[in-house]
Amino acid sequence: MEPCLPSSHASHDLARLLKTRPLHALLADAYTYRAARHLFDAVPRPTTALCGALLSALSKLSLHRDLLEAVSSLHRRGAGVPPGCVPLVVKACALLAAPCQGMQAHSHALVRGLLGDAFMHTALVDFYAKNGDMESAERVFKEMPVKDPIPMNCLITGYSKSGDMEKARRLFDSMATRTPASWNSMIACYAHGGEFREALTLFDRMLSDGARPNVITITTVFSICAKTGDIETGKRARALIADEDLQNVILHTALMEMYVKCRAIDEARQEFDRMLQRDVVAWSSMIAGYAQNGRPHESLELFERMKATDCKPNEVTLVGVLSACAQLGSDELGERIGNYVESQRLPLTSYLGSALIDMYARCGHVSRARDVFGRMEQKVVITWNSMIRCLALNSFAEDAVALYDKMVADGVQPNEITFVALLTACTHAGLVDQGMAFFEEMKRKHHVCPQVEHCACIVDLLCKAGRLWEAYNFICDMEVTPNTVIWSTLLSACREHADVDLAKLAAGKILSLEPESSSVYILLSNIYADAGLWGDVREIRDLMRSKNVQKVSAYSWIELDGQVHRFLVQDTKHRRSDEIYDVVDGLSLQLDRFGHDFDLVAEFC
Repeated sequence: MEPCLPSSHASHDLARLLKTRPLHALLADAYTYRAARHLFDAVPRPTTALCGALLSALSKLSLHRDLLEAVSSLHRRGAGVPPGCVPLVVKACALLAAPCQGMQAHSHALVRGLLGDAFMHTALVDFYAKNGDMESAERVFKEMPVKDPIPMNCLITGYSKSGDMEKARRLFDSMATRTPASWNSMIACYAHGGEFREALTLFDRMLSDGARPNVITITTVFSICAKTGDIETGKRARALIADEDLQNVILHTALMEMYVKCRAIDEARQEFDRMLQRDVVAWSSMIAGYAQNGRPHESLELFERMKATDCKPNEVTLVGVLSACAQLGSDELGERIGNYVESQRLPLTSYLGSALIDMYARCGHVSRARDVFGRMEQKVVITWNSMIRCLALNSFAEDAVALYDKMVADGVQPNEITFVALLTACTHAGLVDQGMAFFEEMKRKHHVCPQVEHCACIVDLLCKAGRLWEAYNFICDMEVTPNTVIWSTLLSACREHADVDLAKLAAGKILSLEPESSSVYILLSNIYADAGLWGDVREIRDLMRSKNVQKVSAYSWIELDGQVHRFLVQDTKHRRSDEIYDVVDGLSLQLDRFGHDFDLVAEFC
């Protein structure tokens, strides 16, 4: 916000202040500038000093657009721009990406003989570099009699934006003196080009050369570590900053984000709790961090805390909340969170709208998902994918296929995620031939290479249709290496269809990938037992003992009031187990009255 005097007091205060301070001093003061500007505009032909005071004040207050408008106004009134203010004009053109006005300022400086000034040269190098005209930036730089680090830093940043890391590094290595900004520019150059390892190597060299990193350096390093998952380098960078530096919200948020991306969510929360001030970015990072790390309850609890503050959630915040809600899949919670998000009246962007559809899909609110999809003005591929997946997960297979046809008809190019959703729909509905046709269409028409997820859907589709050997041959011919999920799908189907020979093949493949997997031994043992092959059952049990393979105990769980309760078979460890068994016994008696099998109930106790 631009500082100014309240309008009702402006004239009175200005008249009073003018008795003690000249106009140029009032223009330079952030608190009196606006009122003083009205008086300046009333001066027919302001002096050079007064014009300089105005332009300097505008630059100091970062009112760069107002500065360029003031320059035009001064020219119309016959007043010139003071020589010392021309670099300020060029700086404003650089920041506003105003190439035409910047080149006019360059011509003006040339005509008036101002190019011997180092500030003028530096401003021009920065202007051309920021506007992507590296040829002109280099030409101005070569004309400089003394080449200090500042214009060199501007060139390095320009090379970074144009993607020329080789020139940037060559210039950096040629520098006799490097400022912290020089190191920052080169590290950021590598980061901008995706050369993260080079960036961190240069950071290590900066430290070994005795250069002191500043807040910008450390913030950049945190960002790189977040992208690469390099928590060790991140921790070393953390040790370099003092507690007072953490008062910088941008730096502290970058540190927290680094921990989140490295899956050190508890460390991230510690930094979050230490923050004296939290902006919406900090809240959003922590809320999304919990959701991304599979801790939806903490995500939603933190969101409730945020709502109690003056910080208003933005799109990123709400997407994190929706992701957390989707993970829980609670019908009631989904409706409540959905109502809140829609009450915020934010634009239904592809990012927010797709997250809302995904959440409704997981919570079973298909009609609300359809409504959101229908209200979205711009539907990109992730939007279509979200809606197709919603229909597929909720057993609306024909609707999912119809929506895919409409997507293609509207000219939207499907991607690999589209076909995972489509094949899921076919699997749920048992549409074997259509699923196989989509798989071929994906490869031949849309040139999408099959991934493990696509192949897993096809194997599941064939297995549910009882076509086990066809599924086996498909696995053997896969373009990607099958994982344990695919082989386990086939093994489970072998038990259902009593195919012992194929079960042995599938189990062997799984054990070659995961030799300690107890579930494979147990499942294969059950298949042998179903077939009456008791000798093979004993052989499997003996093999488990010899390999010291421990059976993982199965458990059931229920979520109540935000807390997950787990139960093993005949479990008595829960603090309210007596009450639970009383209720189960009561239910079993009622079921017994209606002819239900008591043994079925006992399995869940």
